[in-house]
Amino acid sequence: MRSDKTGKFTKRDAQRIANCVASFERGKRKQKGIKYQRNYAGGSPIRLGKTTAAWSKGTLATIRLYEDGTPPNETAASPETTLEDCVNKFADVKSGKWVAVAKGGNGSWYLIAAECE
Repeated sequence: MRSDKTGKFTKRDAQRIANCVASFERGKRKQKGIKYQRNYAGGSPIRLGKTTAAWSKGTLATIRLYEDGTPPNETAASPETTLEDCVNKFADVKSGKWVAVAKGGNGSWYLIAAECE
């Protein structure tokens, strides 16, 4: 954050950055740096789809993605796109219901929302 309310870079800003660099350089060199990364490979971290069969709590399922078209009229991708082995930790979901799944840090897709009956 800049110290000058006009949004200009000031001498105080430069000094603050210089102090941070000097502090880092005096610090522990063996300490690992902060690593920023997406925990999903491209696309969205949340995907919209429908169940292809009844999906019981505690099981895996294949989800057919519905991300084409203009909301609220999403359509299935052509050719069909699916996510395999999505994990359900929450509740039983009937076949053909809307679901949202999100990719966890371990790379698996998890149910985060499901259409009510």
